Amino acid sequence: MINKITKNFLFILIFFLFFSTFALSSTKIEILYKINDQIVTSKDLENEKKFLLFLNSKLKKLSDEKIEKISEDSLLNRKIKEIELNKYFNLSNNSKGKDAVDNYILNANISRDILIKQLKSIKLKYDYLENNFLIDNLWREYIFNRFKAQVKINFDDLRKKIQNQSKEIVELNLSEILFEFKSKINLEELTNQIYAEIDKYGFEAAASIYSRSDSKNFGGNLGWVKSNQISKLVYSEIKKADKITRPIKTKNGYLIIKINEKRKITEKINEDEELKKLVNAETNKELNKFGYIYFNKIKKRVFISEN
Repeated sequence: MINKITKNFLFILIFFLFFSTFALSSTKIEILYKINDQIVTSKDLENEKKFLLFLNSKLKKLSDEKIEKISEDSLLNRKIKEIELNKYFNLSNNSKGKDAVDNYILNANISRDILIKQLKSIKLKYDYLENNFLIDNLWREYIFNRFKAQVKINFDDLRKKIQNQSKEIVELNLSEILFEFKSKINLEELTNQIYAEIDKYGFEAAASIYSRSDSKNFGGNLGWVKSNQISKLVYSEIKKADKITRPIKTKNGYLIIKINEKRKITEKINEDEELKKLVNAETNKELNKFGYIYFNKIKKRVFISEN
């Protein structure tokens, strides 16, 4: 009789503990937004924070509020892109996310096992990384196909750049903040605000807050760029700067450049290869501009409700 009572008590205790734990864990997940027929939860936001911090650890210097805002904007923007891409692509059966992760592994010079361990250590699922890379890459592909006919490249100017360069070339490792000036705030006030954030948190963190370029997910880093691949206007400002340029007005917005490193290289110039690189760089600038305009257009058509 006592054994039966004990067994029943243990069963009730285990049952209670299990469902109490389940109830506590389930209450942590809240619906934050509805975007058309999709929901965005607190779990989604938490995963996005982990994703962005994984790509750019310098974000840790920012306050929790700033990280929350960056993550929220990034998550909502990607959800809007996903809704648009669903009209043209089969997202559930697409290998381009896997290809993008493979490229990331190659560029980061790590193994897949190490990547999986890194993700496990921050409790971020591999599938989340792959899906985000899929959306980002398909969006670039979609923008390219939609607007490539509108991209205008002056090949004569680009060829002159190559012909005028010497064999000794300056290469620069650069980071960027590309921002839009809105009339609600004075330009000087906005730039002072950006420079203050750079001084306080570092350039990479400030890029994540203010830049509208795709490079913002990587702290604004552009990698190594040859001087002949940079416009005369921007390069002249780079040469004046010690480390960080003043805001440079371009047709795509205002640009602040950080010079991370400089080096001189001597090489035999392959004009065809150099022309191809310059064309790619100019094309990407134009597509970034078209993509920004188009995204803001579709964002207005999306219904977003906050819970």
